[in-house]
Amino acid sequence: MKEEKEKVKRYYWGVDWSDEFHQVWVSDPEGKKIMEKKVLENVDGLAEFGRWLDESRAKWIELWAAIEKPAGRIVDFLLDHGVKVYPVNPKALDRVRDRFRMSQSKSDSFDAYVLAEFLRTDHVHLRALEPSSEQAQELKLLTRDHHRLGRHKTRILNLLGRTLKEYYPRPLEVFGDLESKIALDFLTKYPTPQALSNLNRREWNRFAKREHHLAEARCKELWDNLNKPQLKVPEHVVRAKAQLLTVLVVQIKTLIQAVESYSERVKSFFASMPAAELVQSLPGGKSGTILPMLWAELGDAKSRWDSFKHHQAEAGAVPVTKSSGKSSYVQFCFSCNKLMRYAAYWFAFVSLNRCEWANKYYRDQRARGKSHHQALRALGAKWLKIIFVMWRDHKPYDENYHLANITRQQMRQAA
Repeated sequence: MKEEKEKVKRYYWGVDWSDEFHQVWVSDPEGKKIMEKKVLENVDGLAEFGRWLDESRAKWIELWAAIEKPAGRIVDFLLDHGVKVYPVNPKALDRVRDRFRMSQSKSDSFDAYVLAEFLRTDHVHLRALEPSSEQAQELKLLTRDHHRLGRHKTRILNLLGRTLKEYYPRPLEVFGDLESKIALDFLTKYPTPQALSNLNRREWNRFAKREHHLAEARCKELWDNLNKPQLKVPEHVVRAKAQLLTVLVVQIKTLIQAVESYSERVKSFFASMPAAELVQSLPGGKSGTILPMLWAELGDAKSRWDSFKHHQAEAGAVPVTKSSGKSSYVQFCFSCNKLMRYAAYWFAFVSLNRCEWANKYYRDQRARGKSHHQALRALGAKWLKIIFVMWRDHKPYDENYHLANITRQQMRQAA
């Protein structure tokens, strides 16, 4: 067995991925180039690549790969073929790029080379990817797709608002919330200023009262506002923008249904996981999709996280201190897991009305001069530590235990 281990050689791979192909650079332990290859992102290209990987491992060659991507089809492909994958933060790679620069030009080949050499020289500072279970990976896919659909819906709603301002601002001023059913149904039936001018009170009452169950007072208020004078817009502008409005309204209605469907799927899927019982012990843990999203980003591979500080840093909850000469300043952390930061922020916001100590901590931060957003980020960092300990120890949240810890900390500070 000892003789067999001595035969093992390690190759360092840099994989610069893209949607159409992957540029690969392979170095030996001394930094000598073994291979440079372009792998097409199709069945034939990946099949040929897979055969090469399997043949290399059969020759007692250990394969380590660095890639600027922690997940995805190419990452799964490498893991399936026995490759030890090291995700590299693009920001970290930018900082070391000049160390390995062969010329001033940037290319796919050079980026793959930098990844391979960075892995060869600095692998002690990198962490190999340990994939989570299939169940945890599916939850992450569901929560990320749910979030992505929600963001897409917001973009289309914003575009609808801008479109109305260009030719038909009255419905925007009257209804406000363009996502509401009454606003979308109104725009479907009356997509132009001319259609609004042809609307009579009887038809409006039928629409507002019978179809949308508005009270008499509210119905009259909206009618009066709809009939306020508005500036005339050229007919060619109206025709063009009404066409766009019709398309946008259809998209928004579809996206509303899709987001609601995904929300229910996320909640039902997470409820089937063992972690659900832990999460339900948190304030507001029995409803919504924020906590399943936060838990999904943690995964269930225990070796992924060193400590709660690592978790906080990944979520951008730890401010970055910049120093230059005699001056230093603290700034917001932009390079982080954006979804984890989003979830931590909004859970902190939700907890304000459901947790007494969280509300007090937020108020204390505001009293110290922190802005609303800064105070919520600070509270989010507190929750990230608590949730990490729950995840690590597989124990539910105990508010009495947490309050006792706060009391002990205050006594130590006062002593």
